[in-house]
Amino acid sequence: MEKKIRVTLPKNIIKILESDCETFKITKNYLLNYIFENMREEKLSDDTIFDGEKDIIQFNLNKSNFKIYYDFLCEKNIQIEADFFRKLLYKYTNQSRKNRELFIFKSVIERLEIGIKEKRKVKIHFNDKREVTILPFFIGSSKLELANYLFCYDFLENKYRNYHIYNIDTVFVTREVQDWEDMEFVEKVILNFDPFLSQDKKIKAILTSEGEKILNLLKINRPEIISKNNELYEFQCSEEKAKRYFAYFLDEIEILEPQSLREWFKIKYSNAYKKYNS
Repeated sequence: MEKKIRVTLPKNIIKILESDCETFKITKNYLLNYIFENMREEKLSDDTIFDGEKDIIQFNLNKSNFKIYYDFLCEKNIQIEADFFRKLLYKYTNQSRKNRELFIFKSVIERLEIGIKEKRKVKIHFNDKREVTILPFFIGSSKLELANYLFCYDFLENKYRNYHIYNIDTVFVTREVQDWEDMEFVEKVILNFDPFLSQDKKIKAILTSEGEKILNLLKINRPEIISKNNELYEFQCSEEKAKRYFAYFLDEIEILEPQSLREWFKIKYSNAYKKYNS
């Protein structure tokens, strides 16, 4: 027997729920059951006002939630099911995206934190079926708190990496303890955490006056300015970060160094020119 839950919600709340399902690669049924299972005992506000255009969201309780559902309603003296779920989903969606992700992936976070605390190697299986062995150092978020990342050393690629938490499927903490020699670098990364691992990486570029305006306006992923001499800038910025950030500048920037990044932009702009000139 199934129990279908139907709730009328403001569309902005439904959009957040749908966005989380897409970003975190989970189903609506899983998300809503998870919220009920893990947040049902929390205190919910009685004075929440649900304004704006509304729509209906529905899902089926899973077996474990269904078993306790009516006892829970009776114990809490909940008369109107839909009203309870409205308040519950409002409390969930009223958190930052960073905190919602930490909540959804609590079991993954807890295992990684054991690895970090005990300095143990960890085997990770990703949603795309990749498997790696890593040494975890830190779980951090972007400055705008849009996502959470695992900062680690990847023994398969033999380099430091940041991995999106929501891309991790399973975590296995091994018994192997790994002492790390370059903790000075690790601590510097943690102190000024950057999802793109820009620590100790530099980029030189010339910006036009219009490019400087874009730099001042475009705050997401903006690299730190190390020095400025007229139109010549030096940034603390990894190549990966530069590819994402400076792609918006088009011809308002000229990358000077490193040469590999300069060549990347040259190839991209050349390919774009061929398409538009055909």
